Amino acid sequence: MGTRLFEVAKHAELYARFRPKYGKPVYDTIMQFCKSGKCDFDLAVDVGCGSGQSTTPLCSSFKHVIGLDVSPKQIENSPKSVKNLTFRVSPAEDLSFLSNNSTDLITISQAIHWVDTTKFYKEVTRVLKPGGSLVVYGYGLNTMDNVEAQAELDKFYNGTLRNYWDAKRRYIENHYRDFSLPFEGWIRNDDLNIAVEWGVDEYVGYLSTWSAWHSYLKDYPTSNELKKLSDRFKDLYTVKDESGAEEEKTIHIVWPVFMLMGHKPVS
Repeated sequence: MGTRLFEVAKHAELYARFRPKYGKPVYDTIMQFCKSGKCDFDLAVDVGCGSGQSTTPLCSSFKHVIGLDVSPKQIENSPKSVKNLTFRVSPAEDLSFLSNNSTDLITISQAIHWVDTTKFYKEVTRVLKPGGSLVVYGYGLNTMDNVEAQAELDKFYNGTLRNYWDAKRRYIENHYRDFSLPFEGWIRNDDLNIAVEWGVDEYVGYLSTWSAWHSYLKDYPTSNELKKLSDRFKDLYTVKDESGAEEEKTIHIVWPVFMLMGHKPVS
């Protein structure tokens, strides 16, 4: 992957701490898709793994799992204590460490838009076992459970950061409808989501991982825009109980999940 947005150590640490995690339904869907093809559940490879949020859930189903990312800083923040899990630094387009027809599953989460798909798909086709699975997936911009808070988020996303999103962000906004998989008969699944209950500080921590925010800070290093947004959210999510004491409510946050899944032909 040529674009290295997550190389900076602080950014990688924030990414590991605050990025949302896909829930069990997403991984159940992946496992069921693997079973619908031909899967020995020996080896899974998670490409563009970041700090491992999308990688570790595979370990309960496969004998061995490899997480692969172009950023050494991301790998430094990955789990080190899972016995059947290893990580390595490498671009997505280079799977030369894997032999032909050796891999049951390749996943790539929230990263295909950074990849040269011609080279990547050629490698995927080479290393997957016949009947093996490729799953490309991601999540879009979240929604919040407060109309005013949602409006503030939209202003931050489309106003403050408008000129700081990489042009490839449009692929996320379009839920990867611009992409196809190299295998005939591949399918989409748009039925799932990530839903969490977070406090304002945790949610603003997530916003601080946005690549556009880090690009914005290069031009405005002393900006308090995120602090102002945090204060506004706290106003909107603070209520008084029966005694008049103030209490901060959690935010119900939902990210739409989109999945593209295909099997390498058996023959």
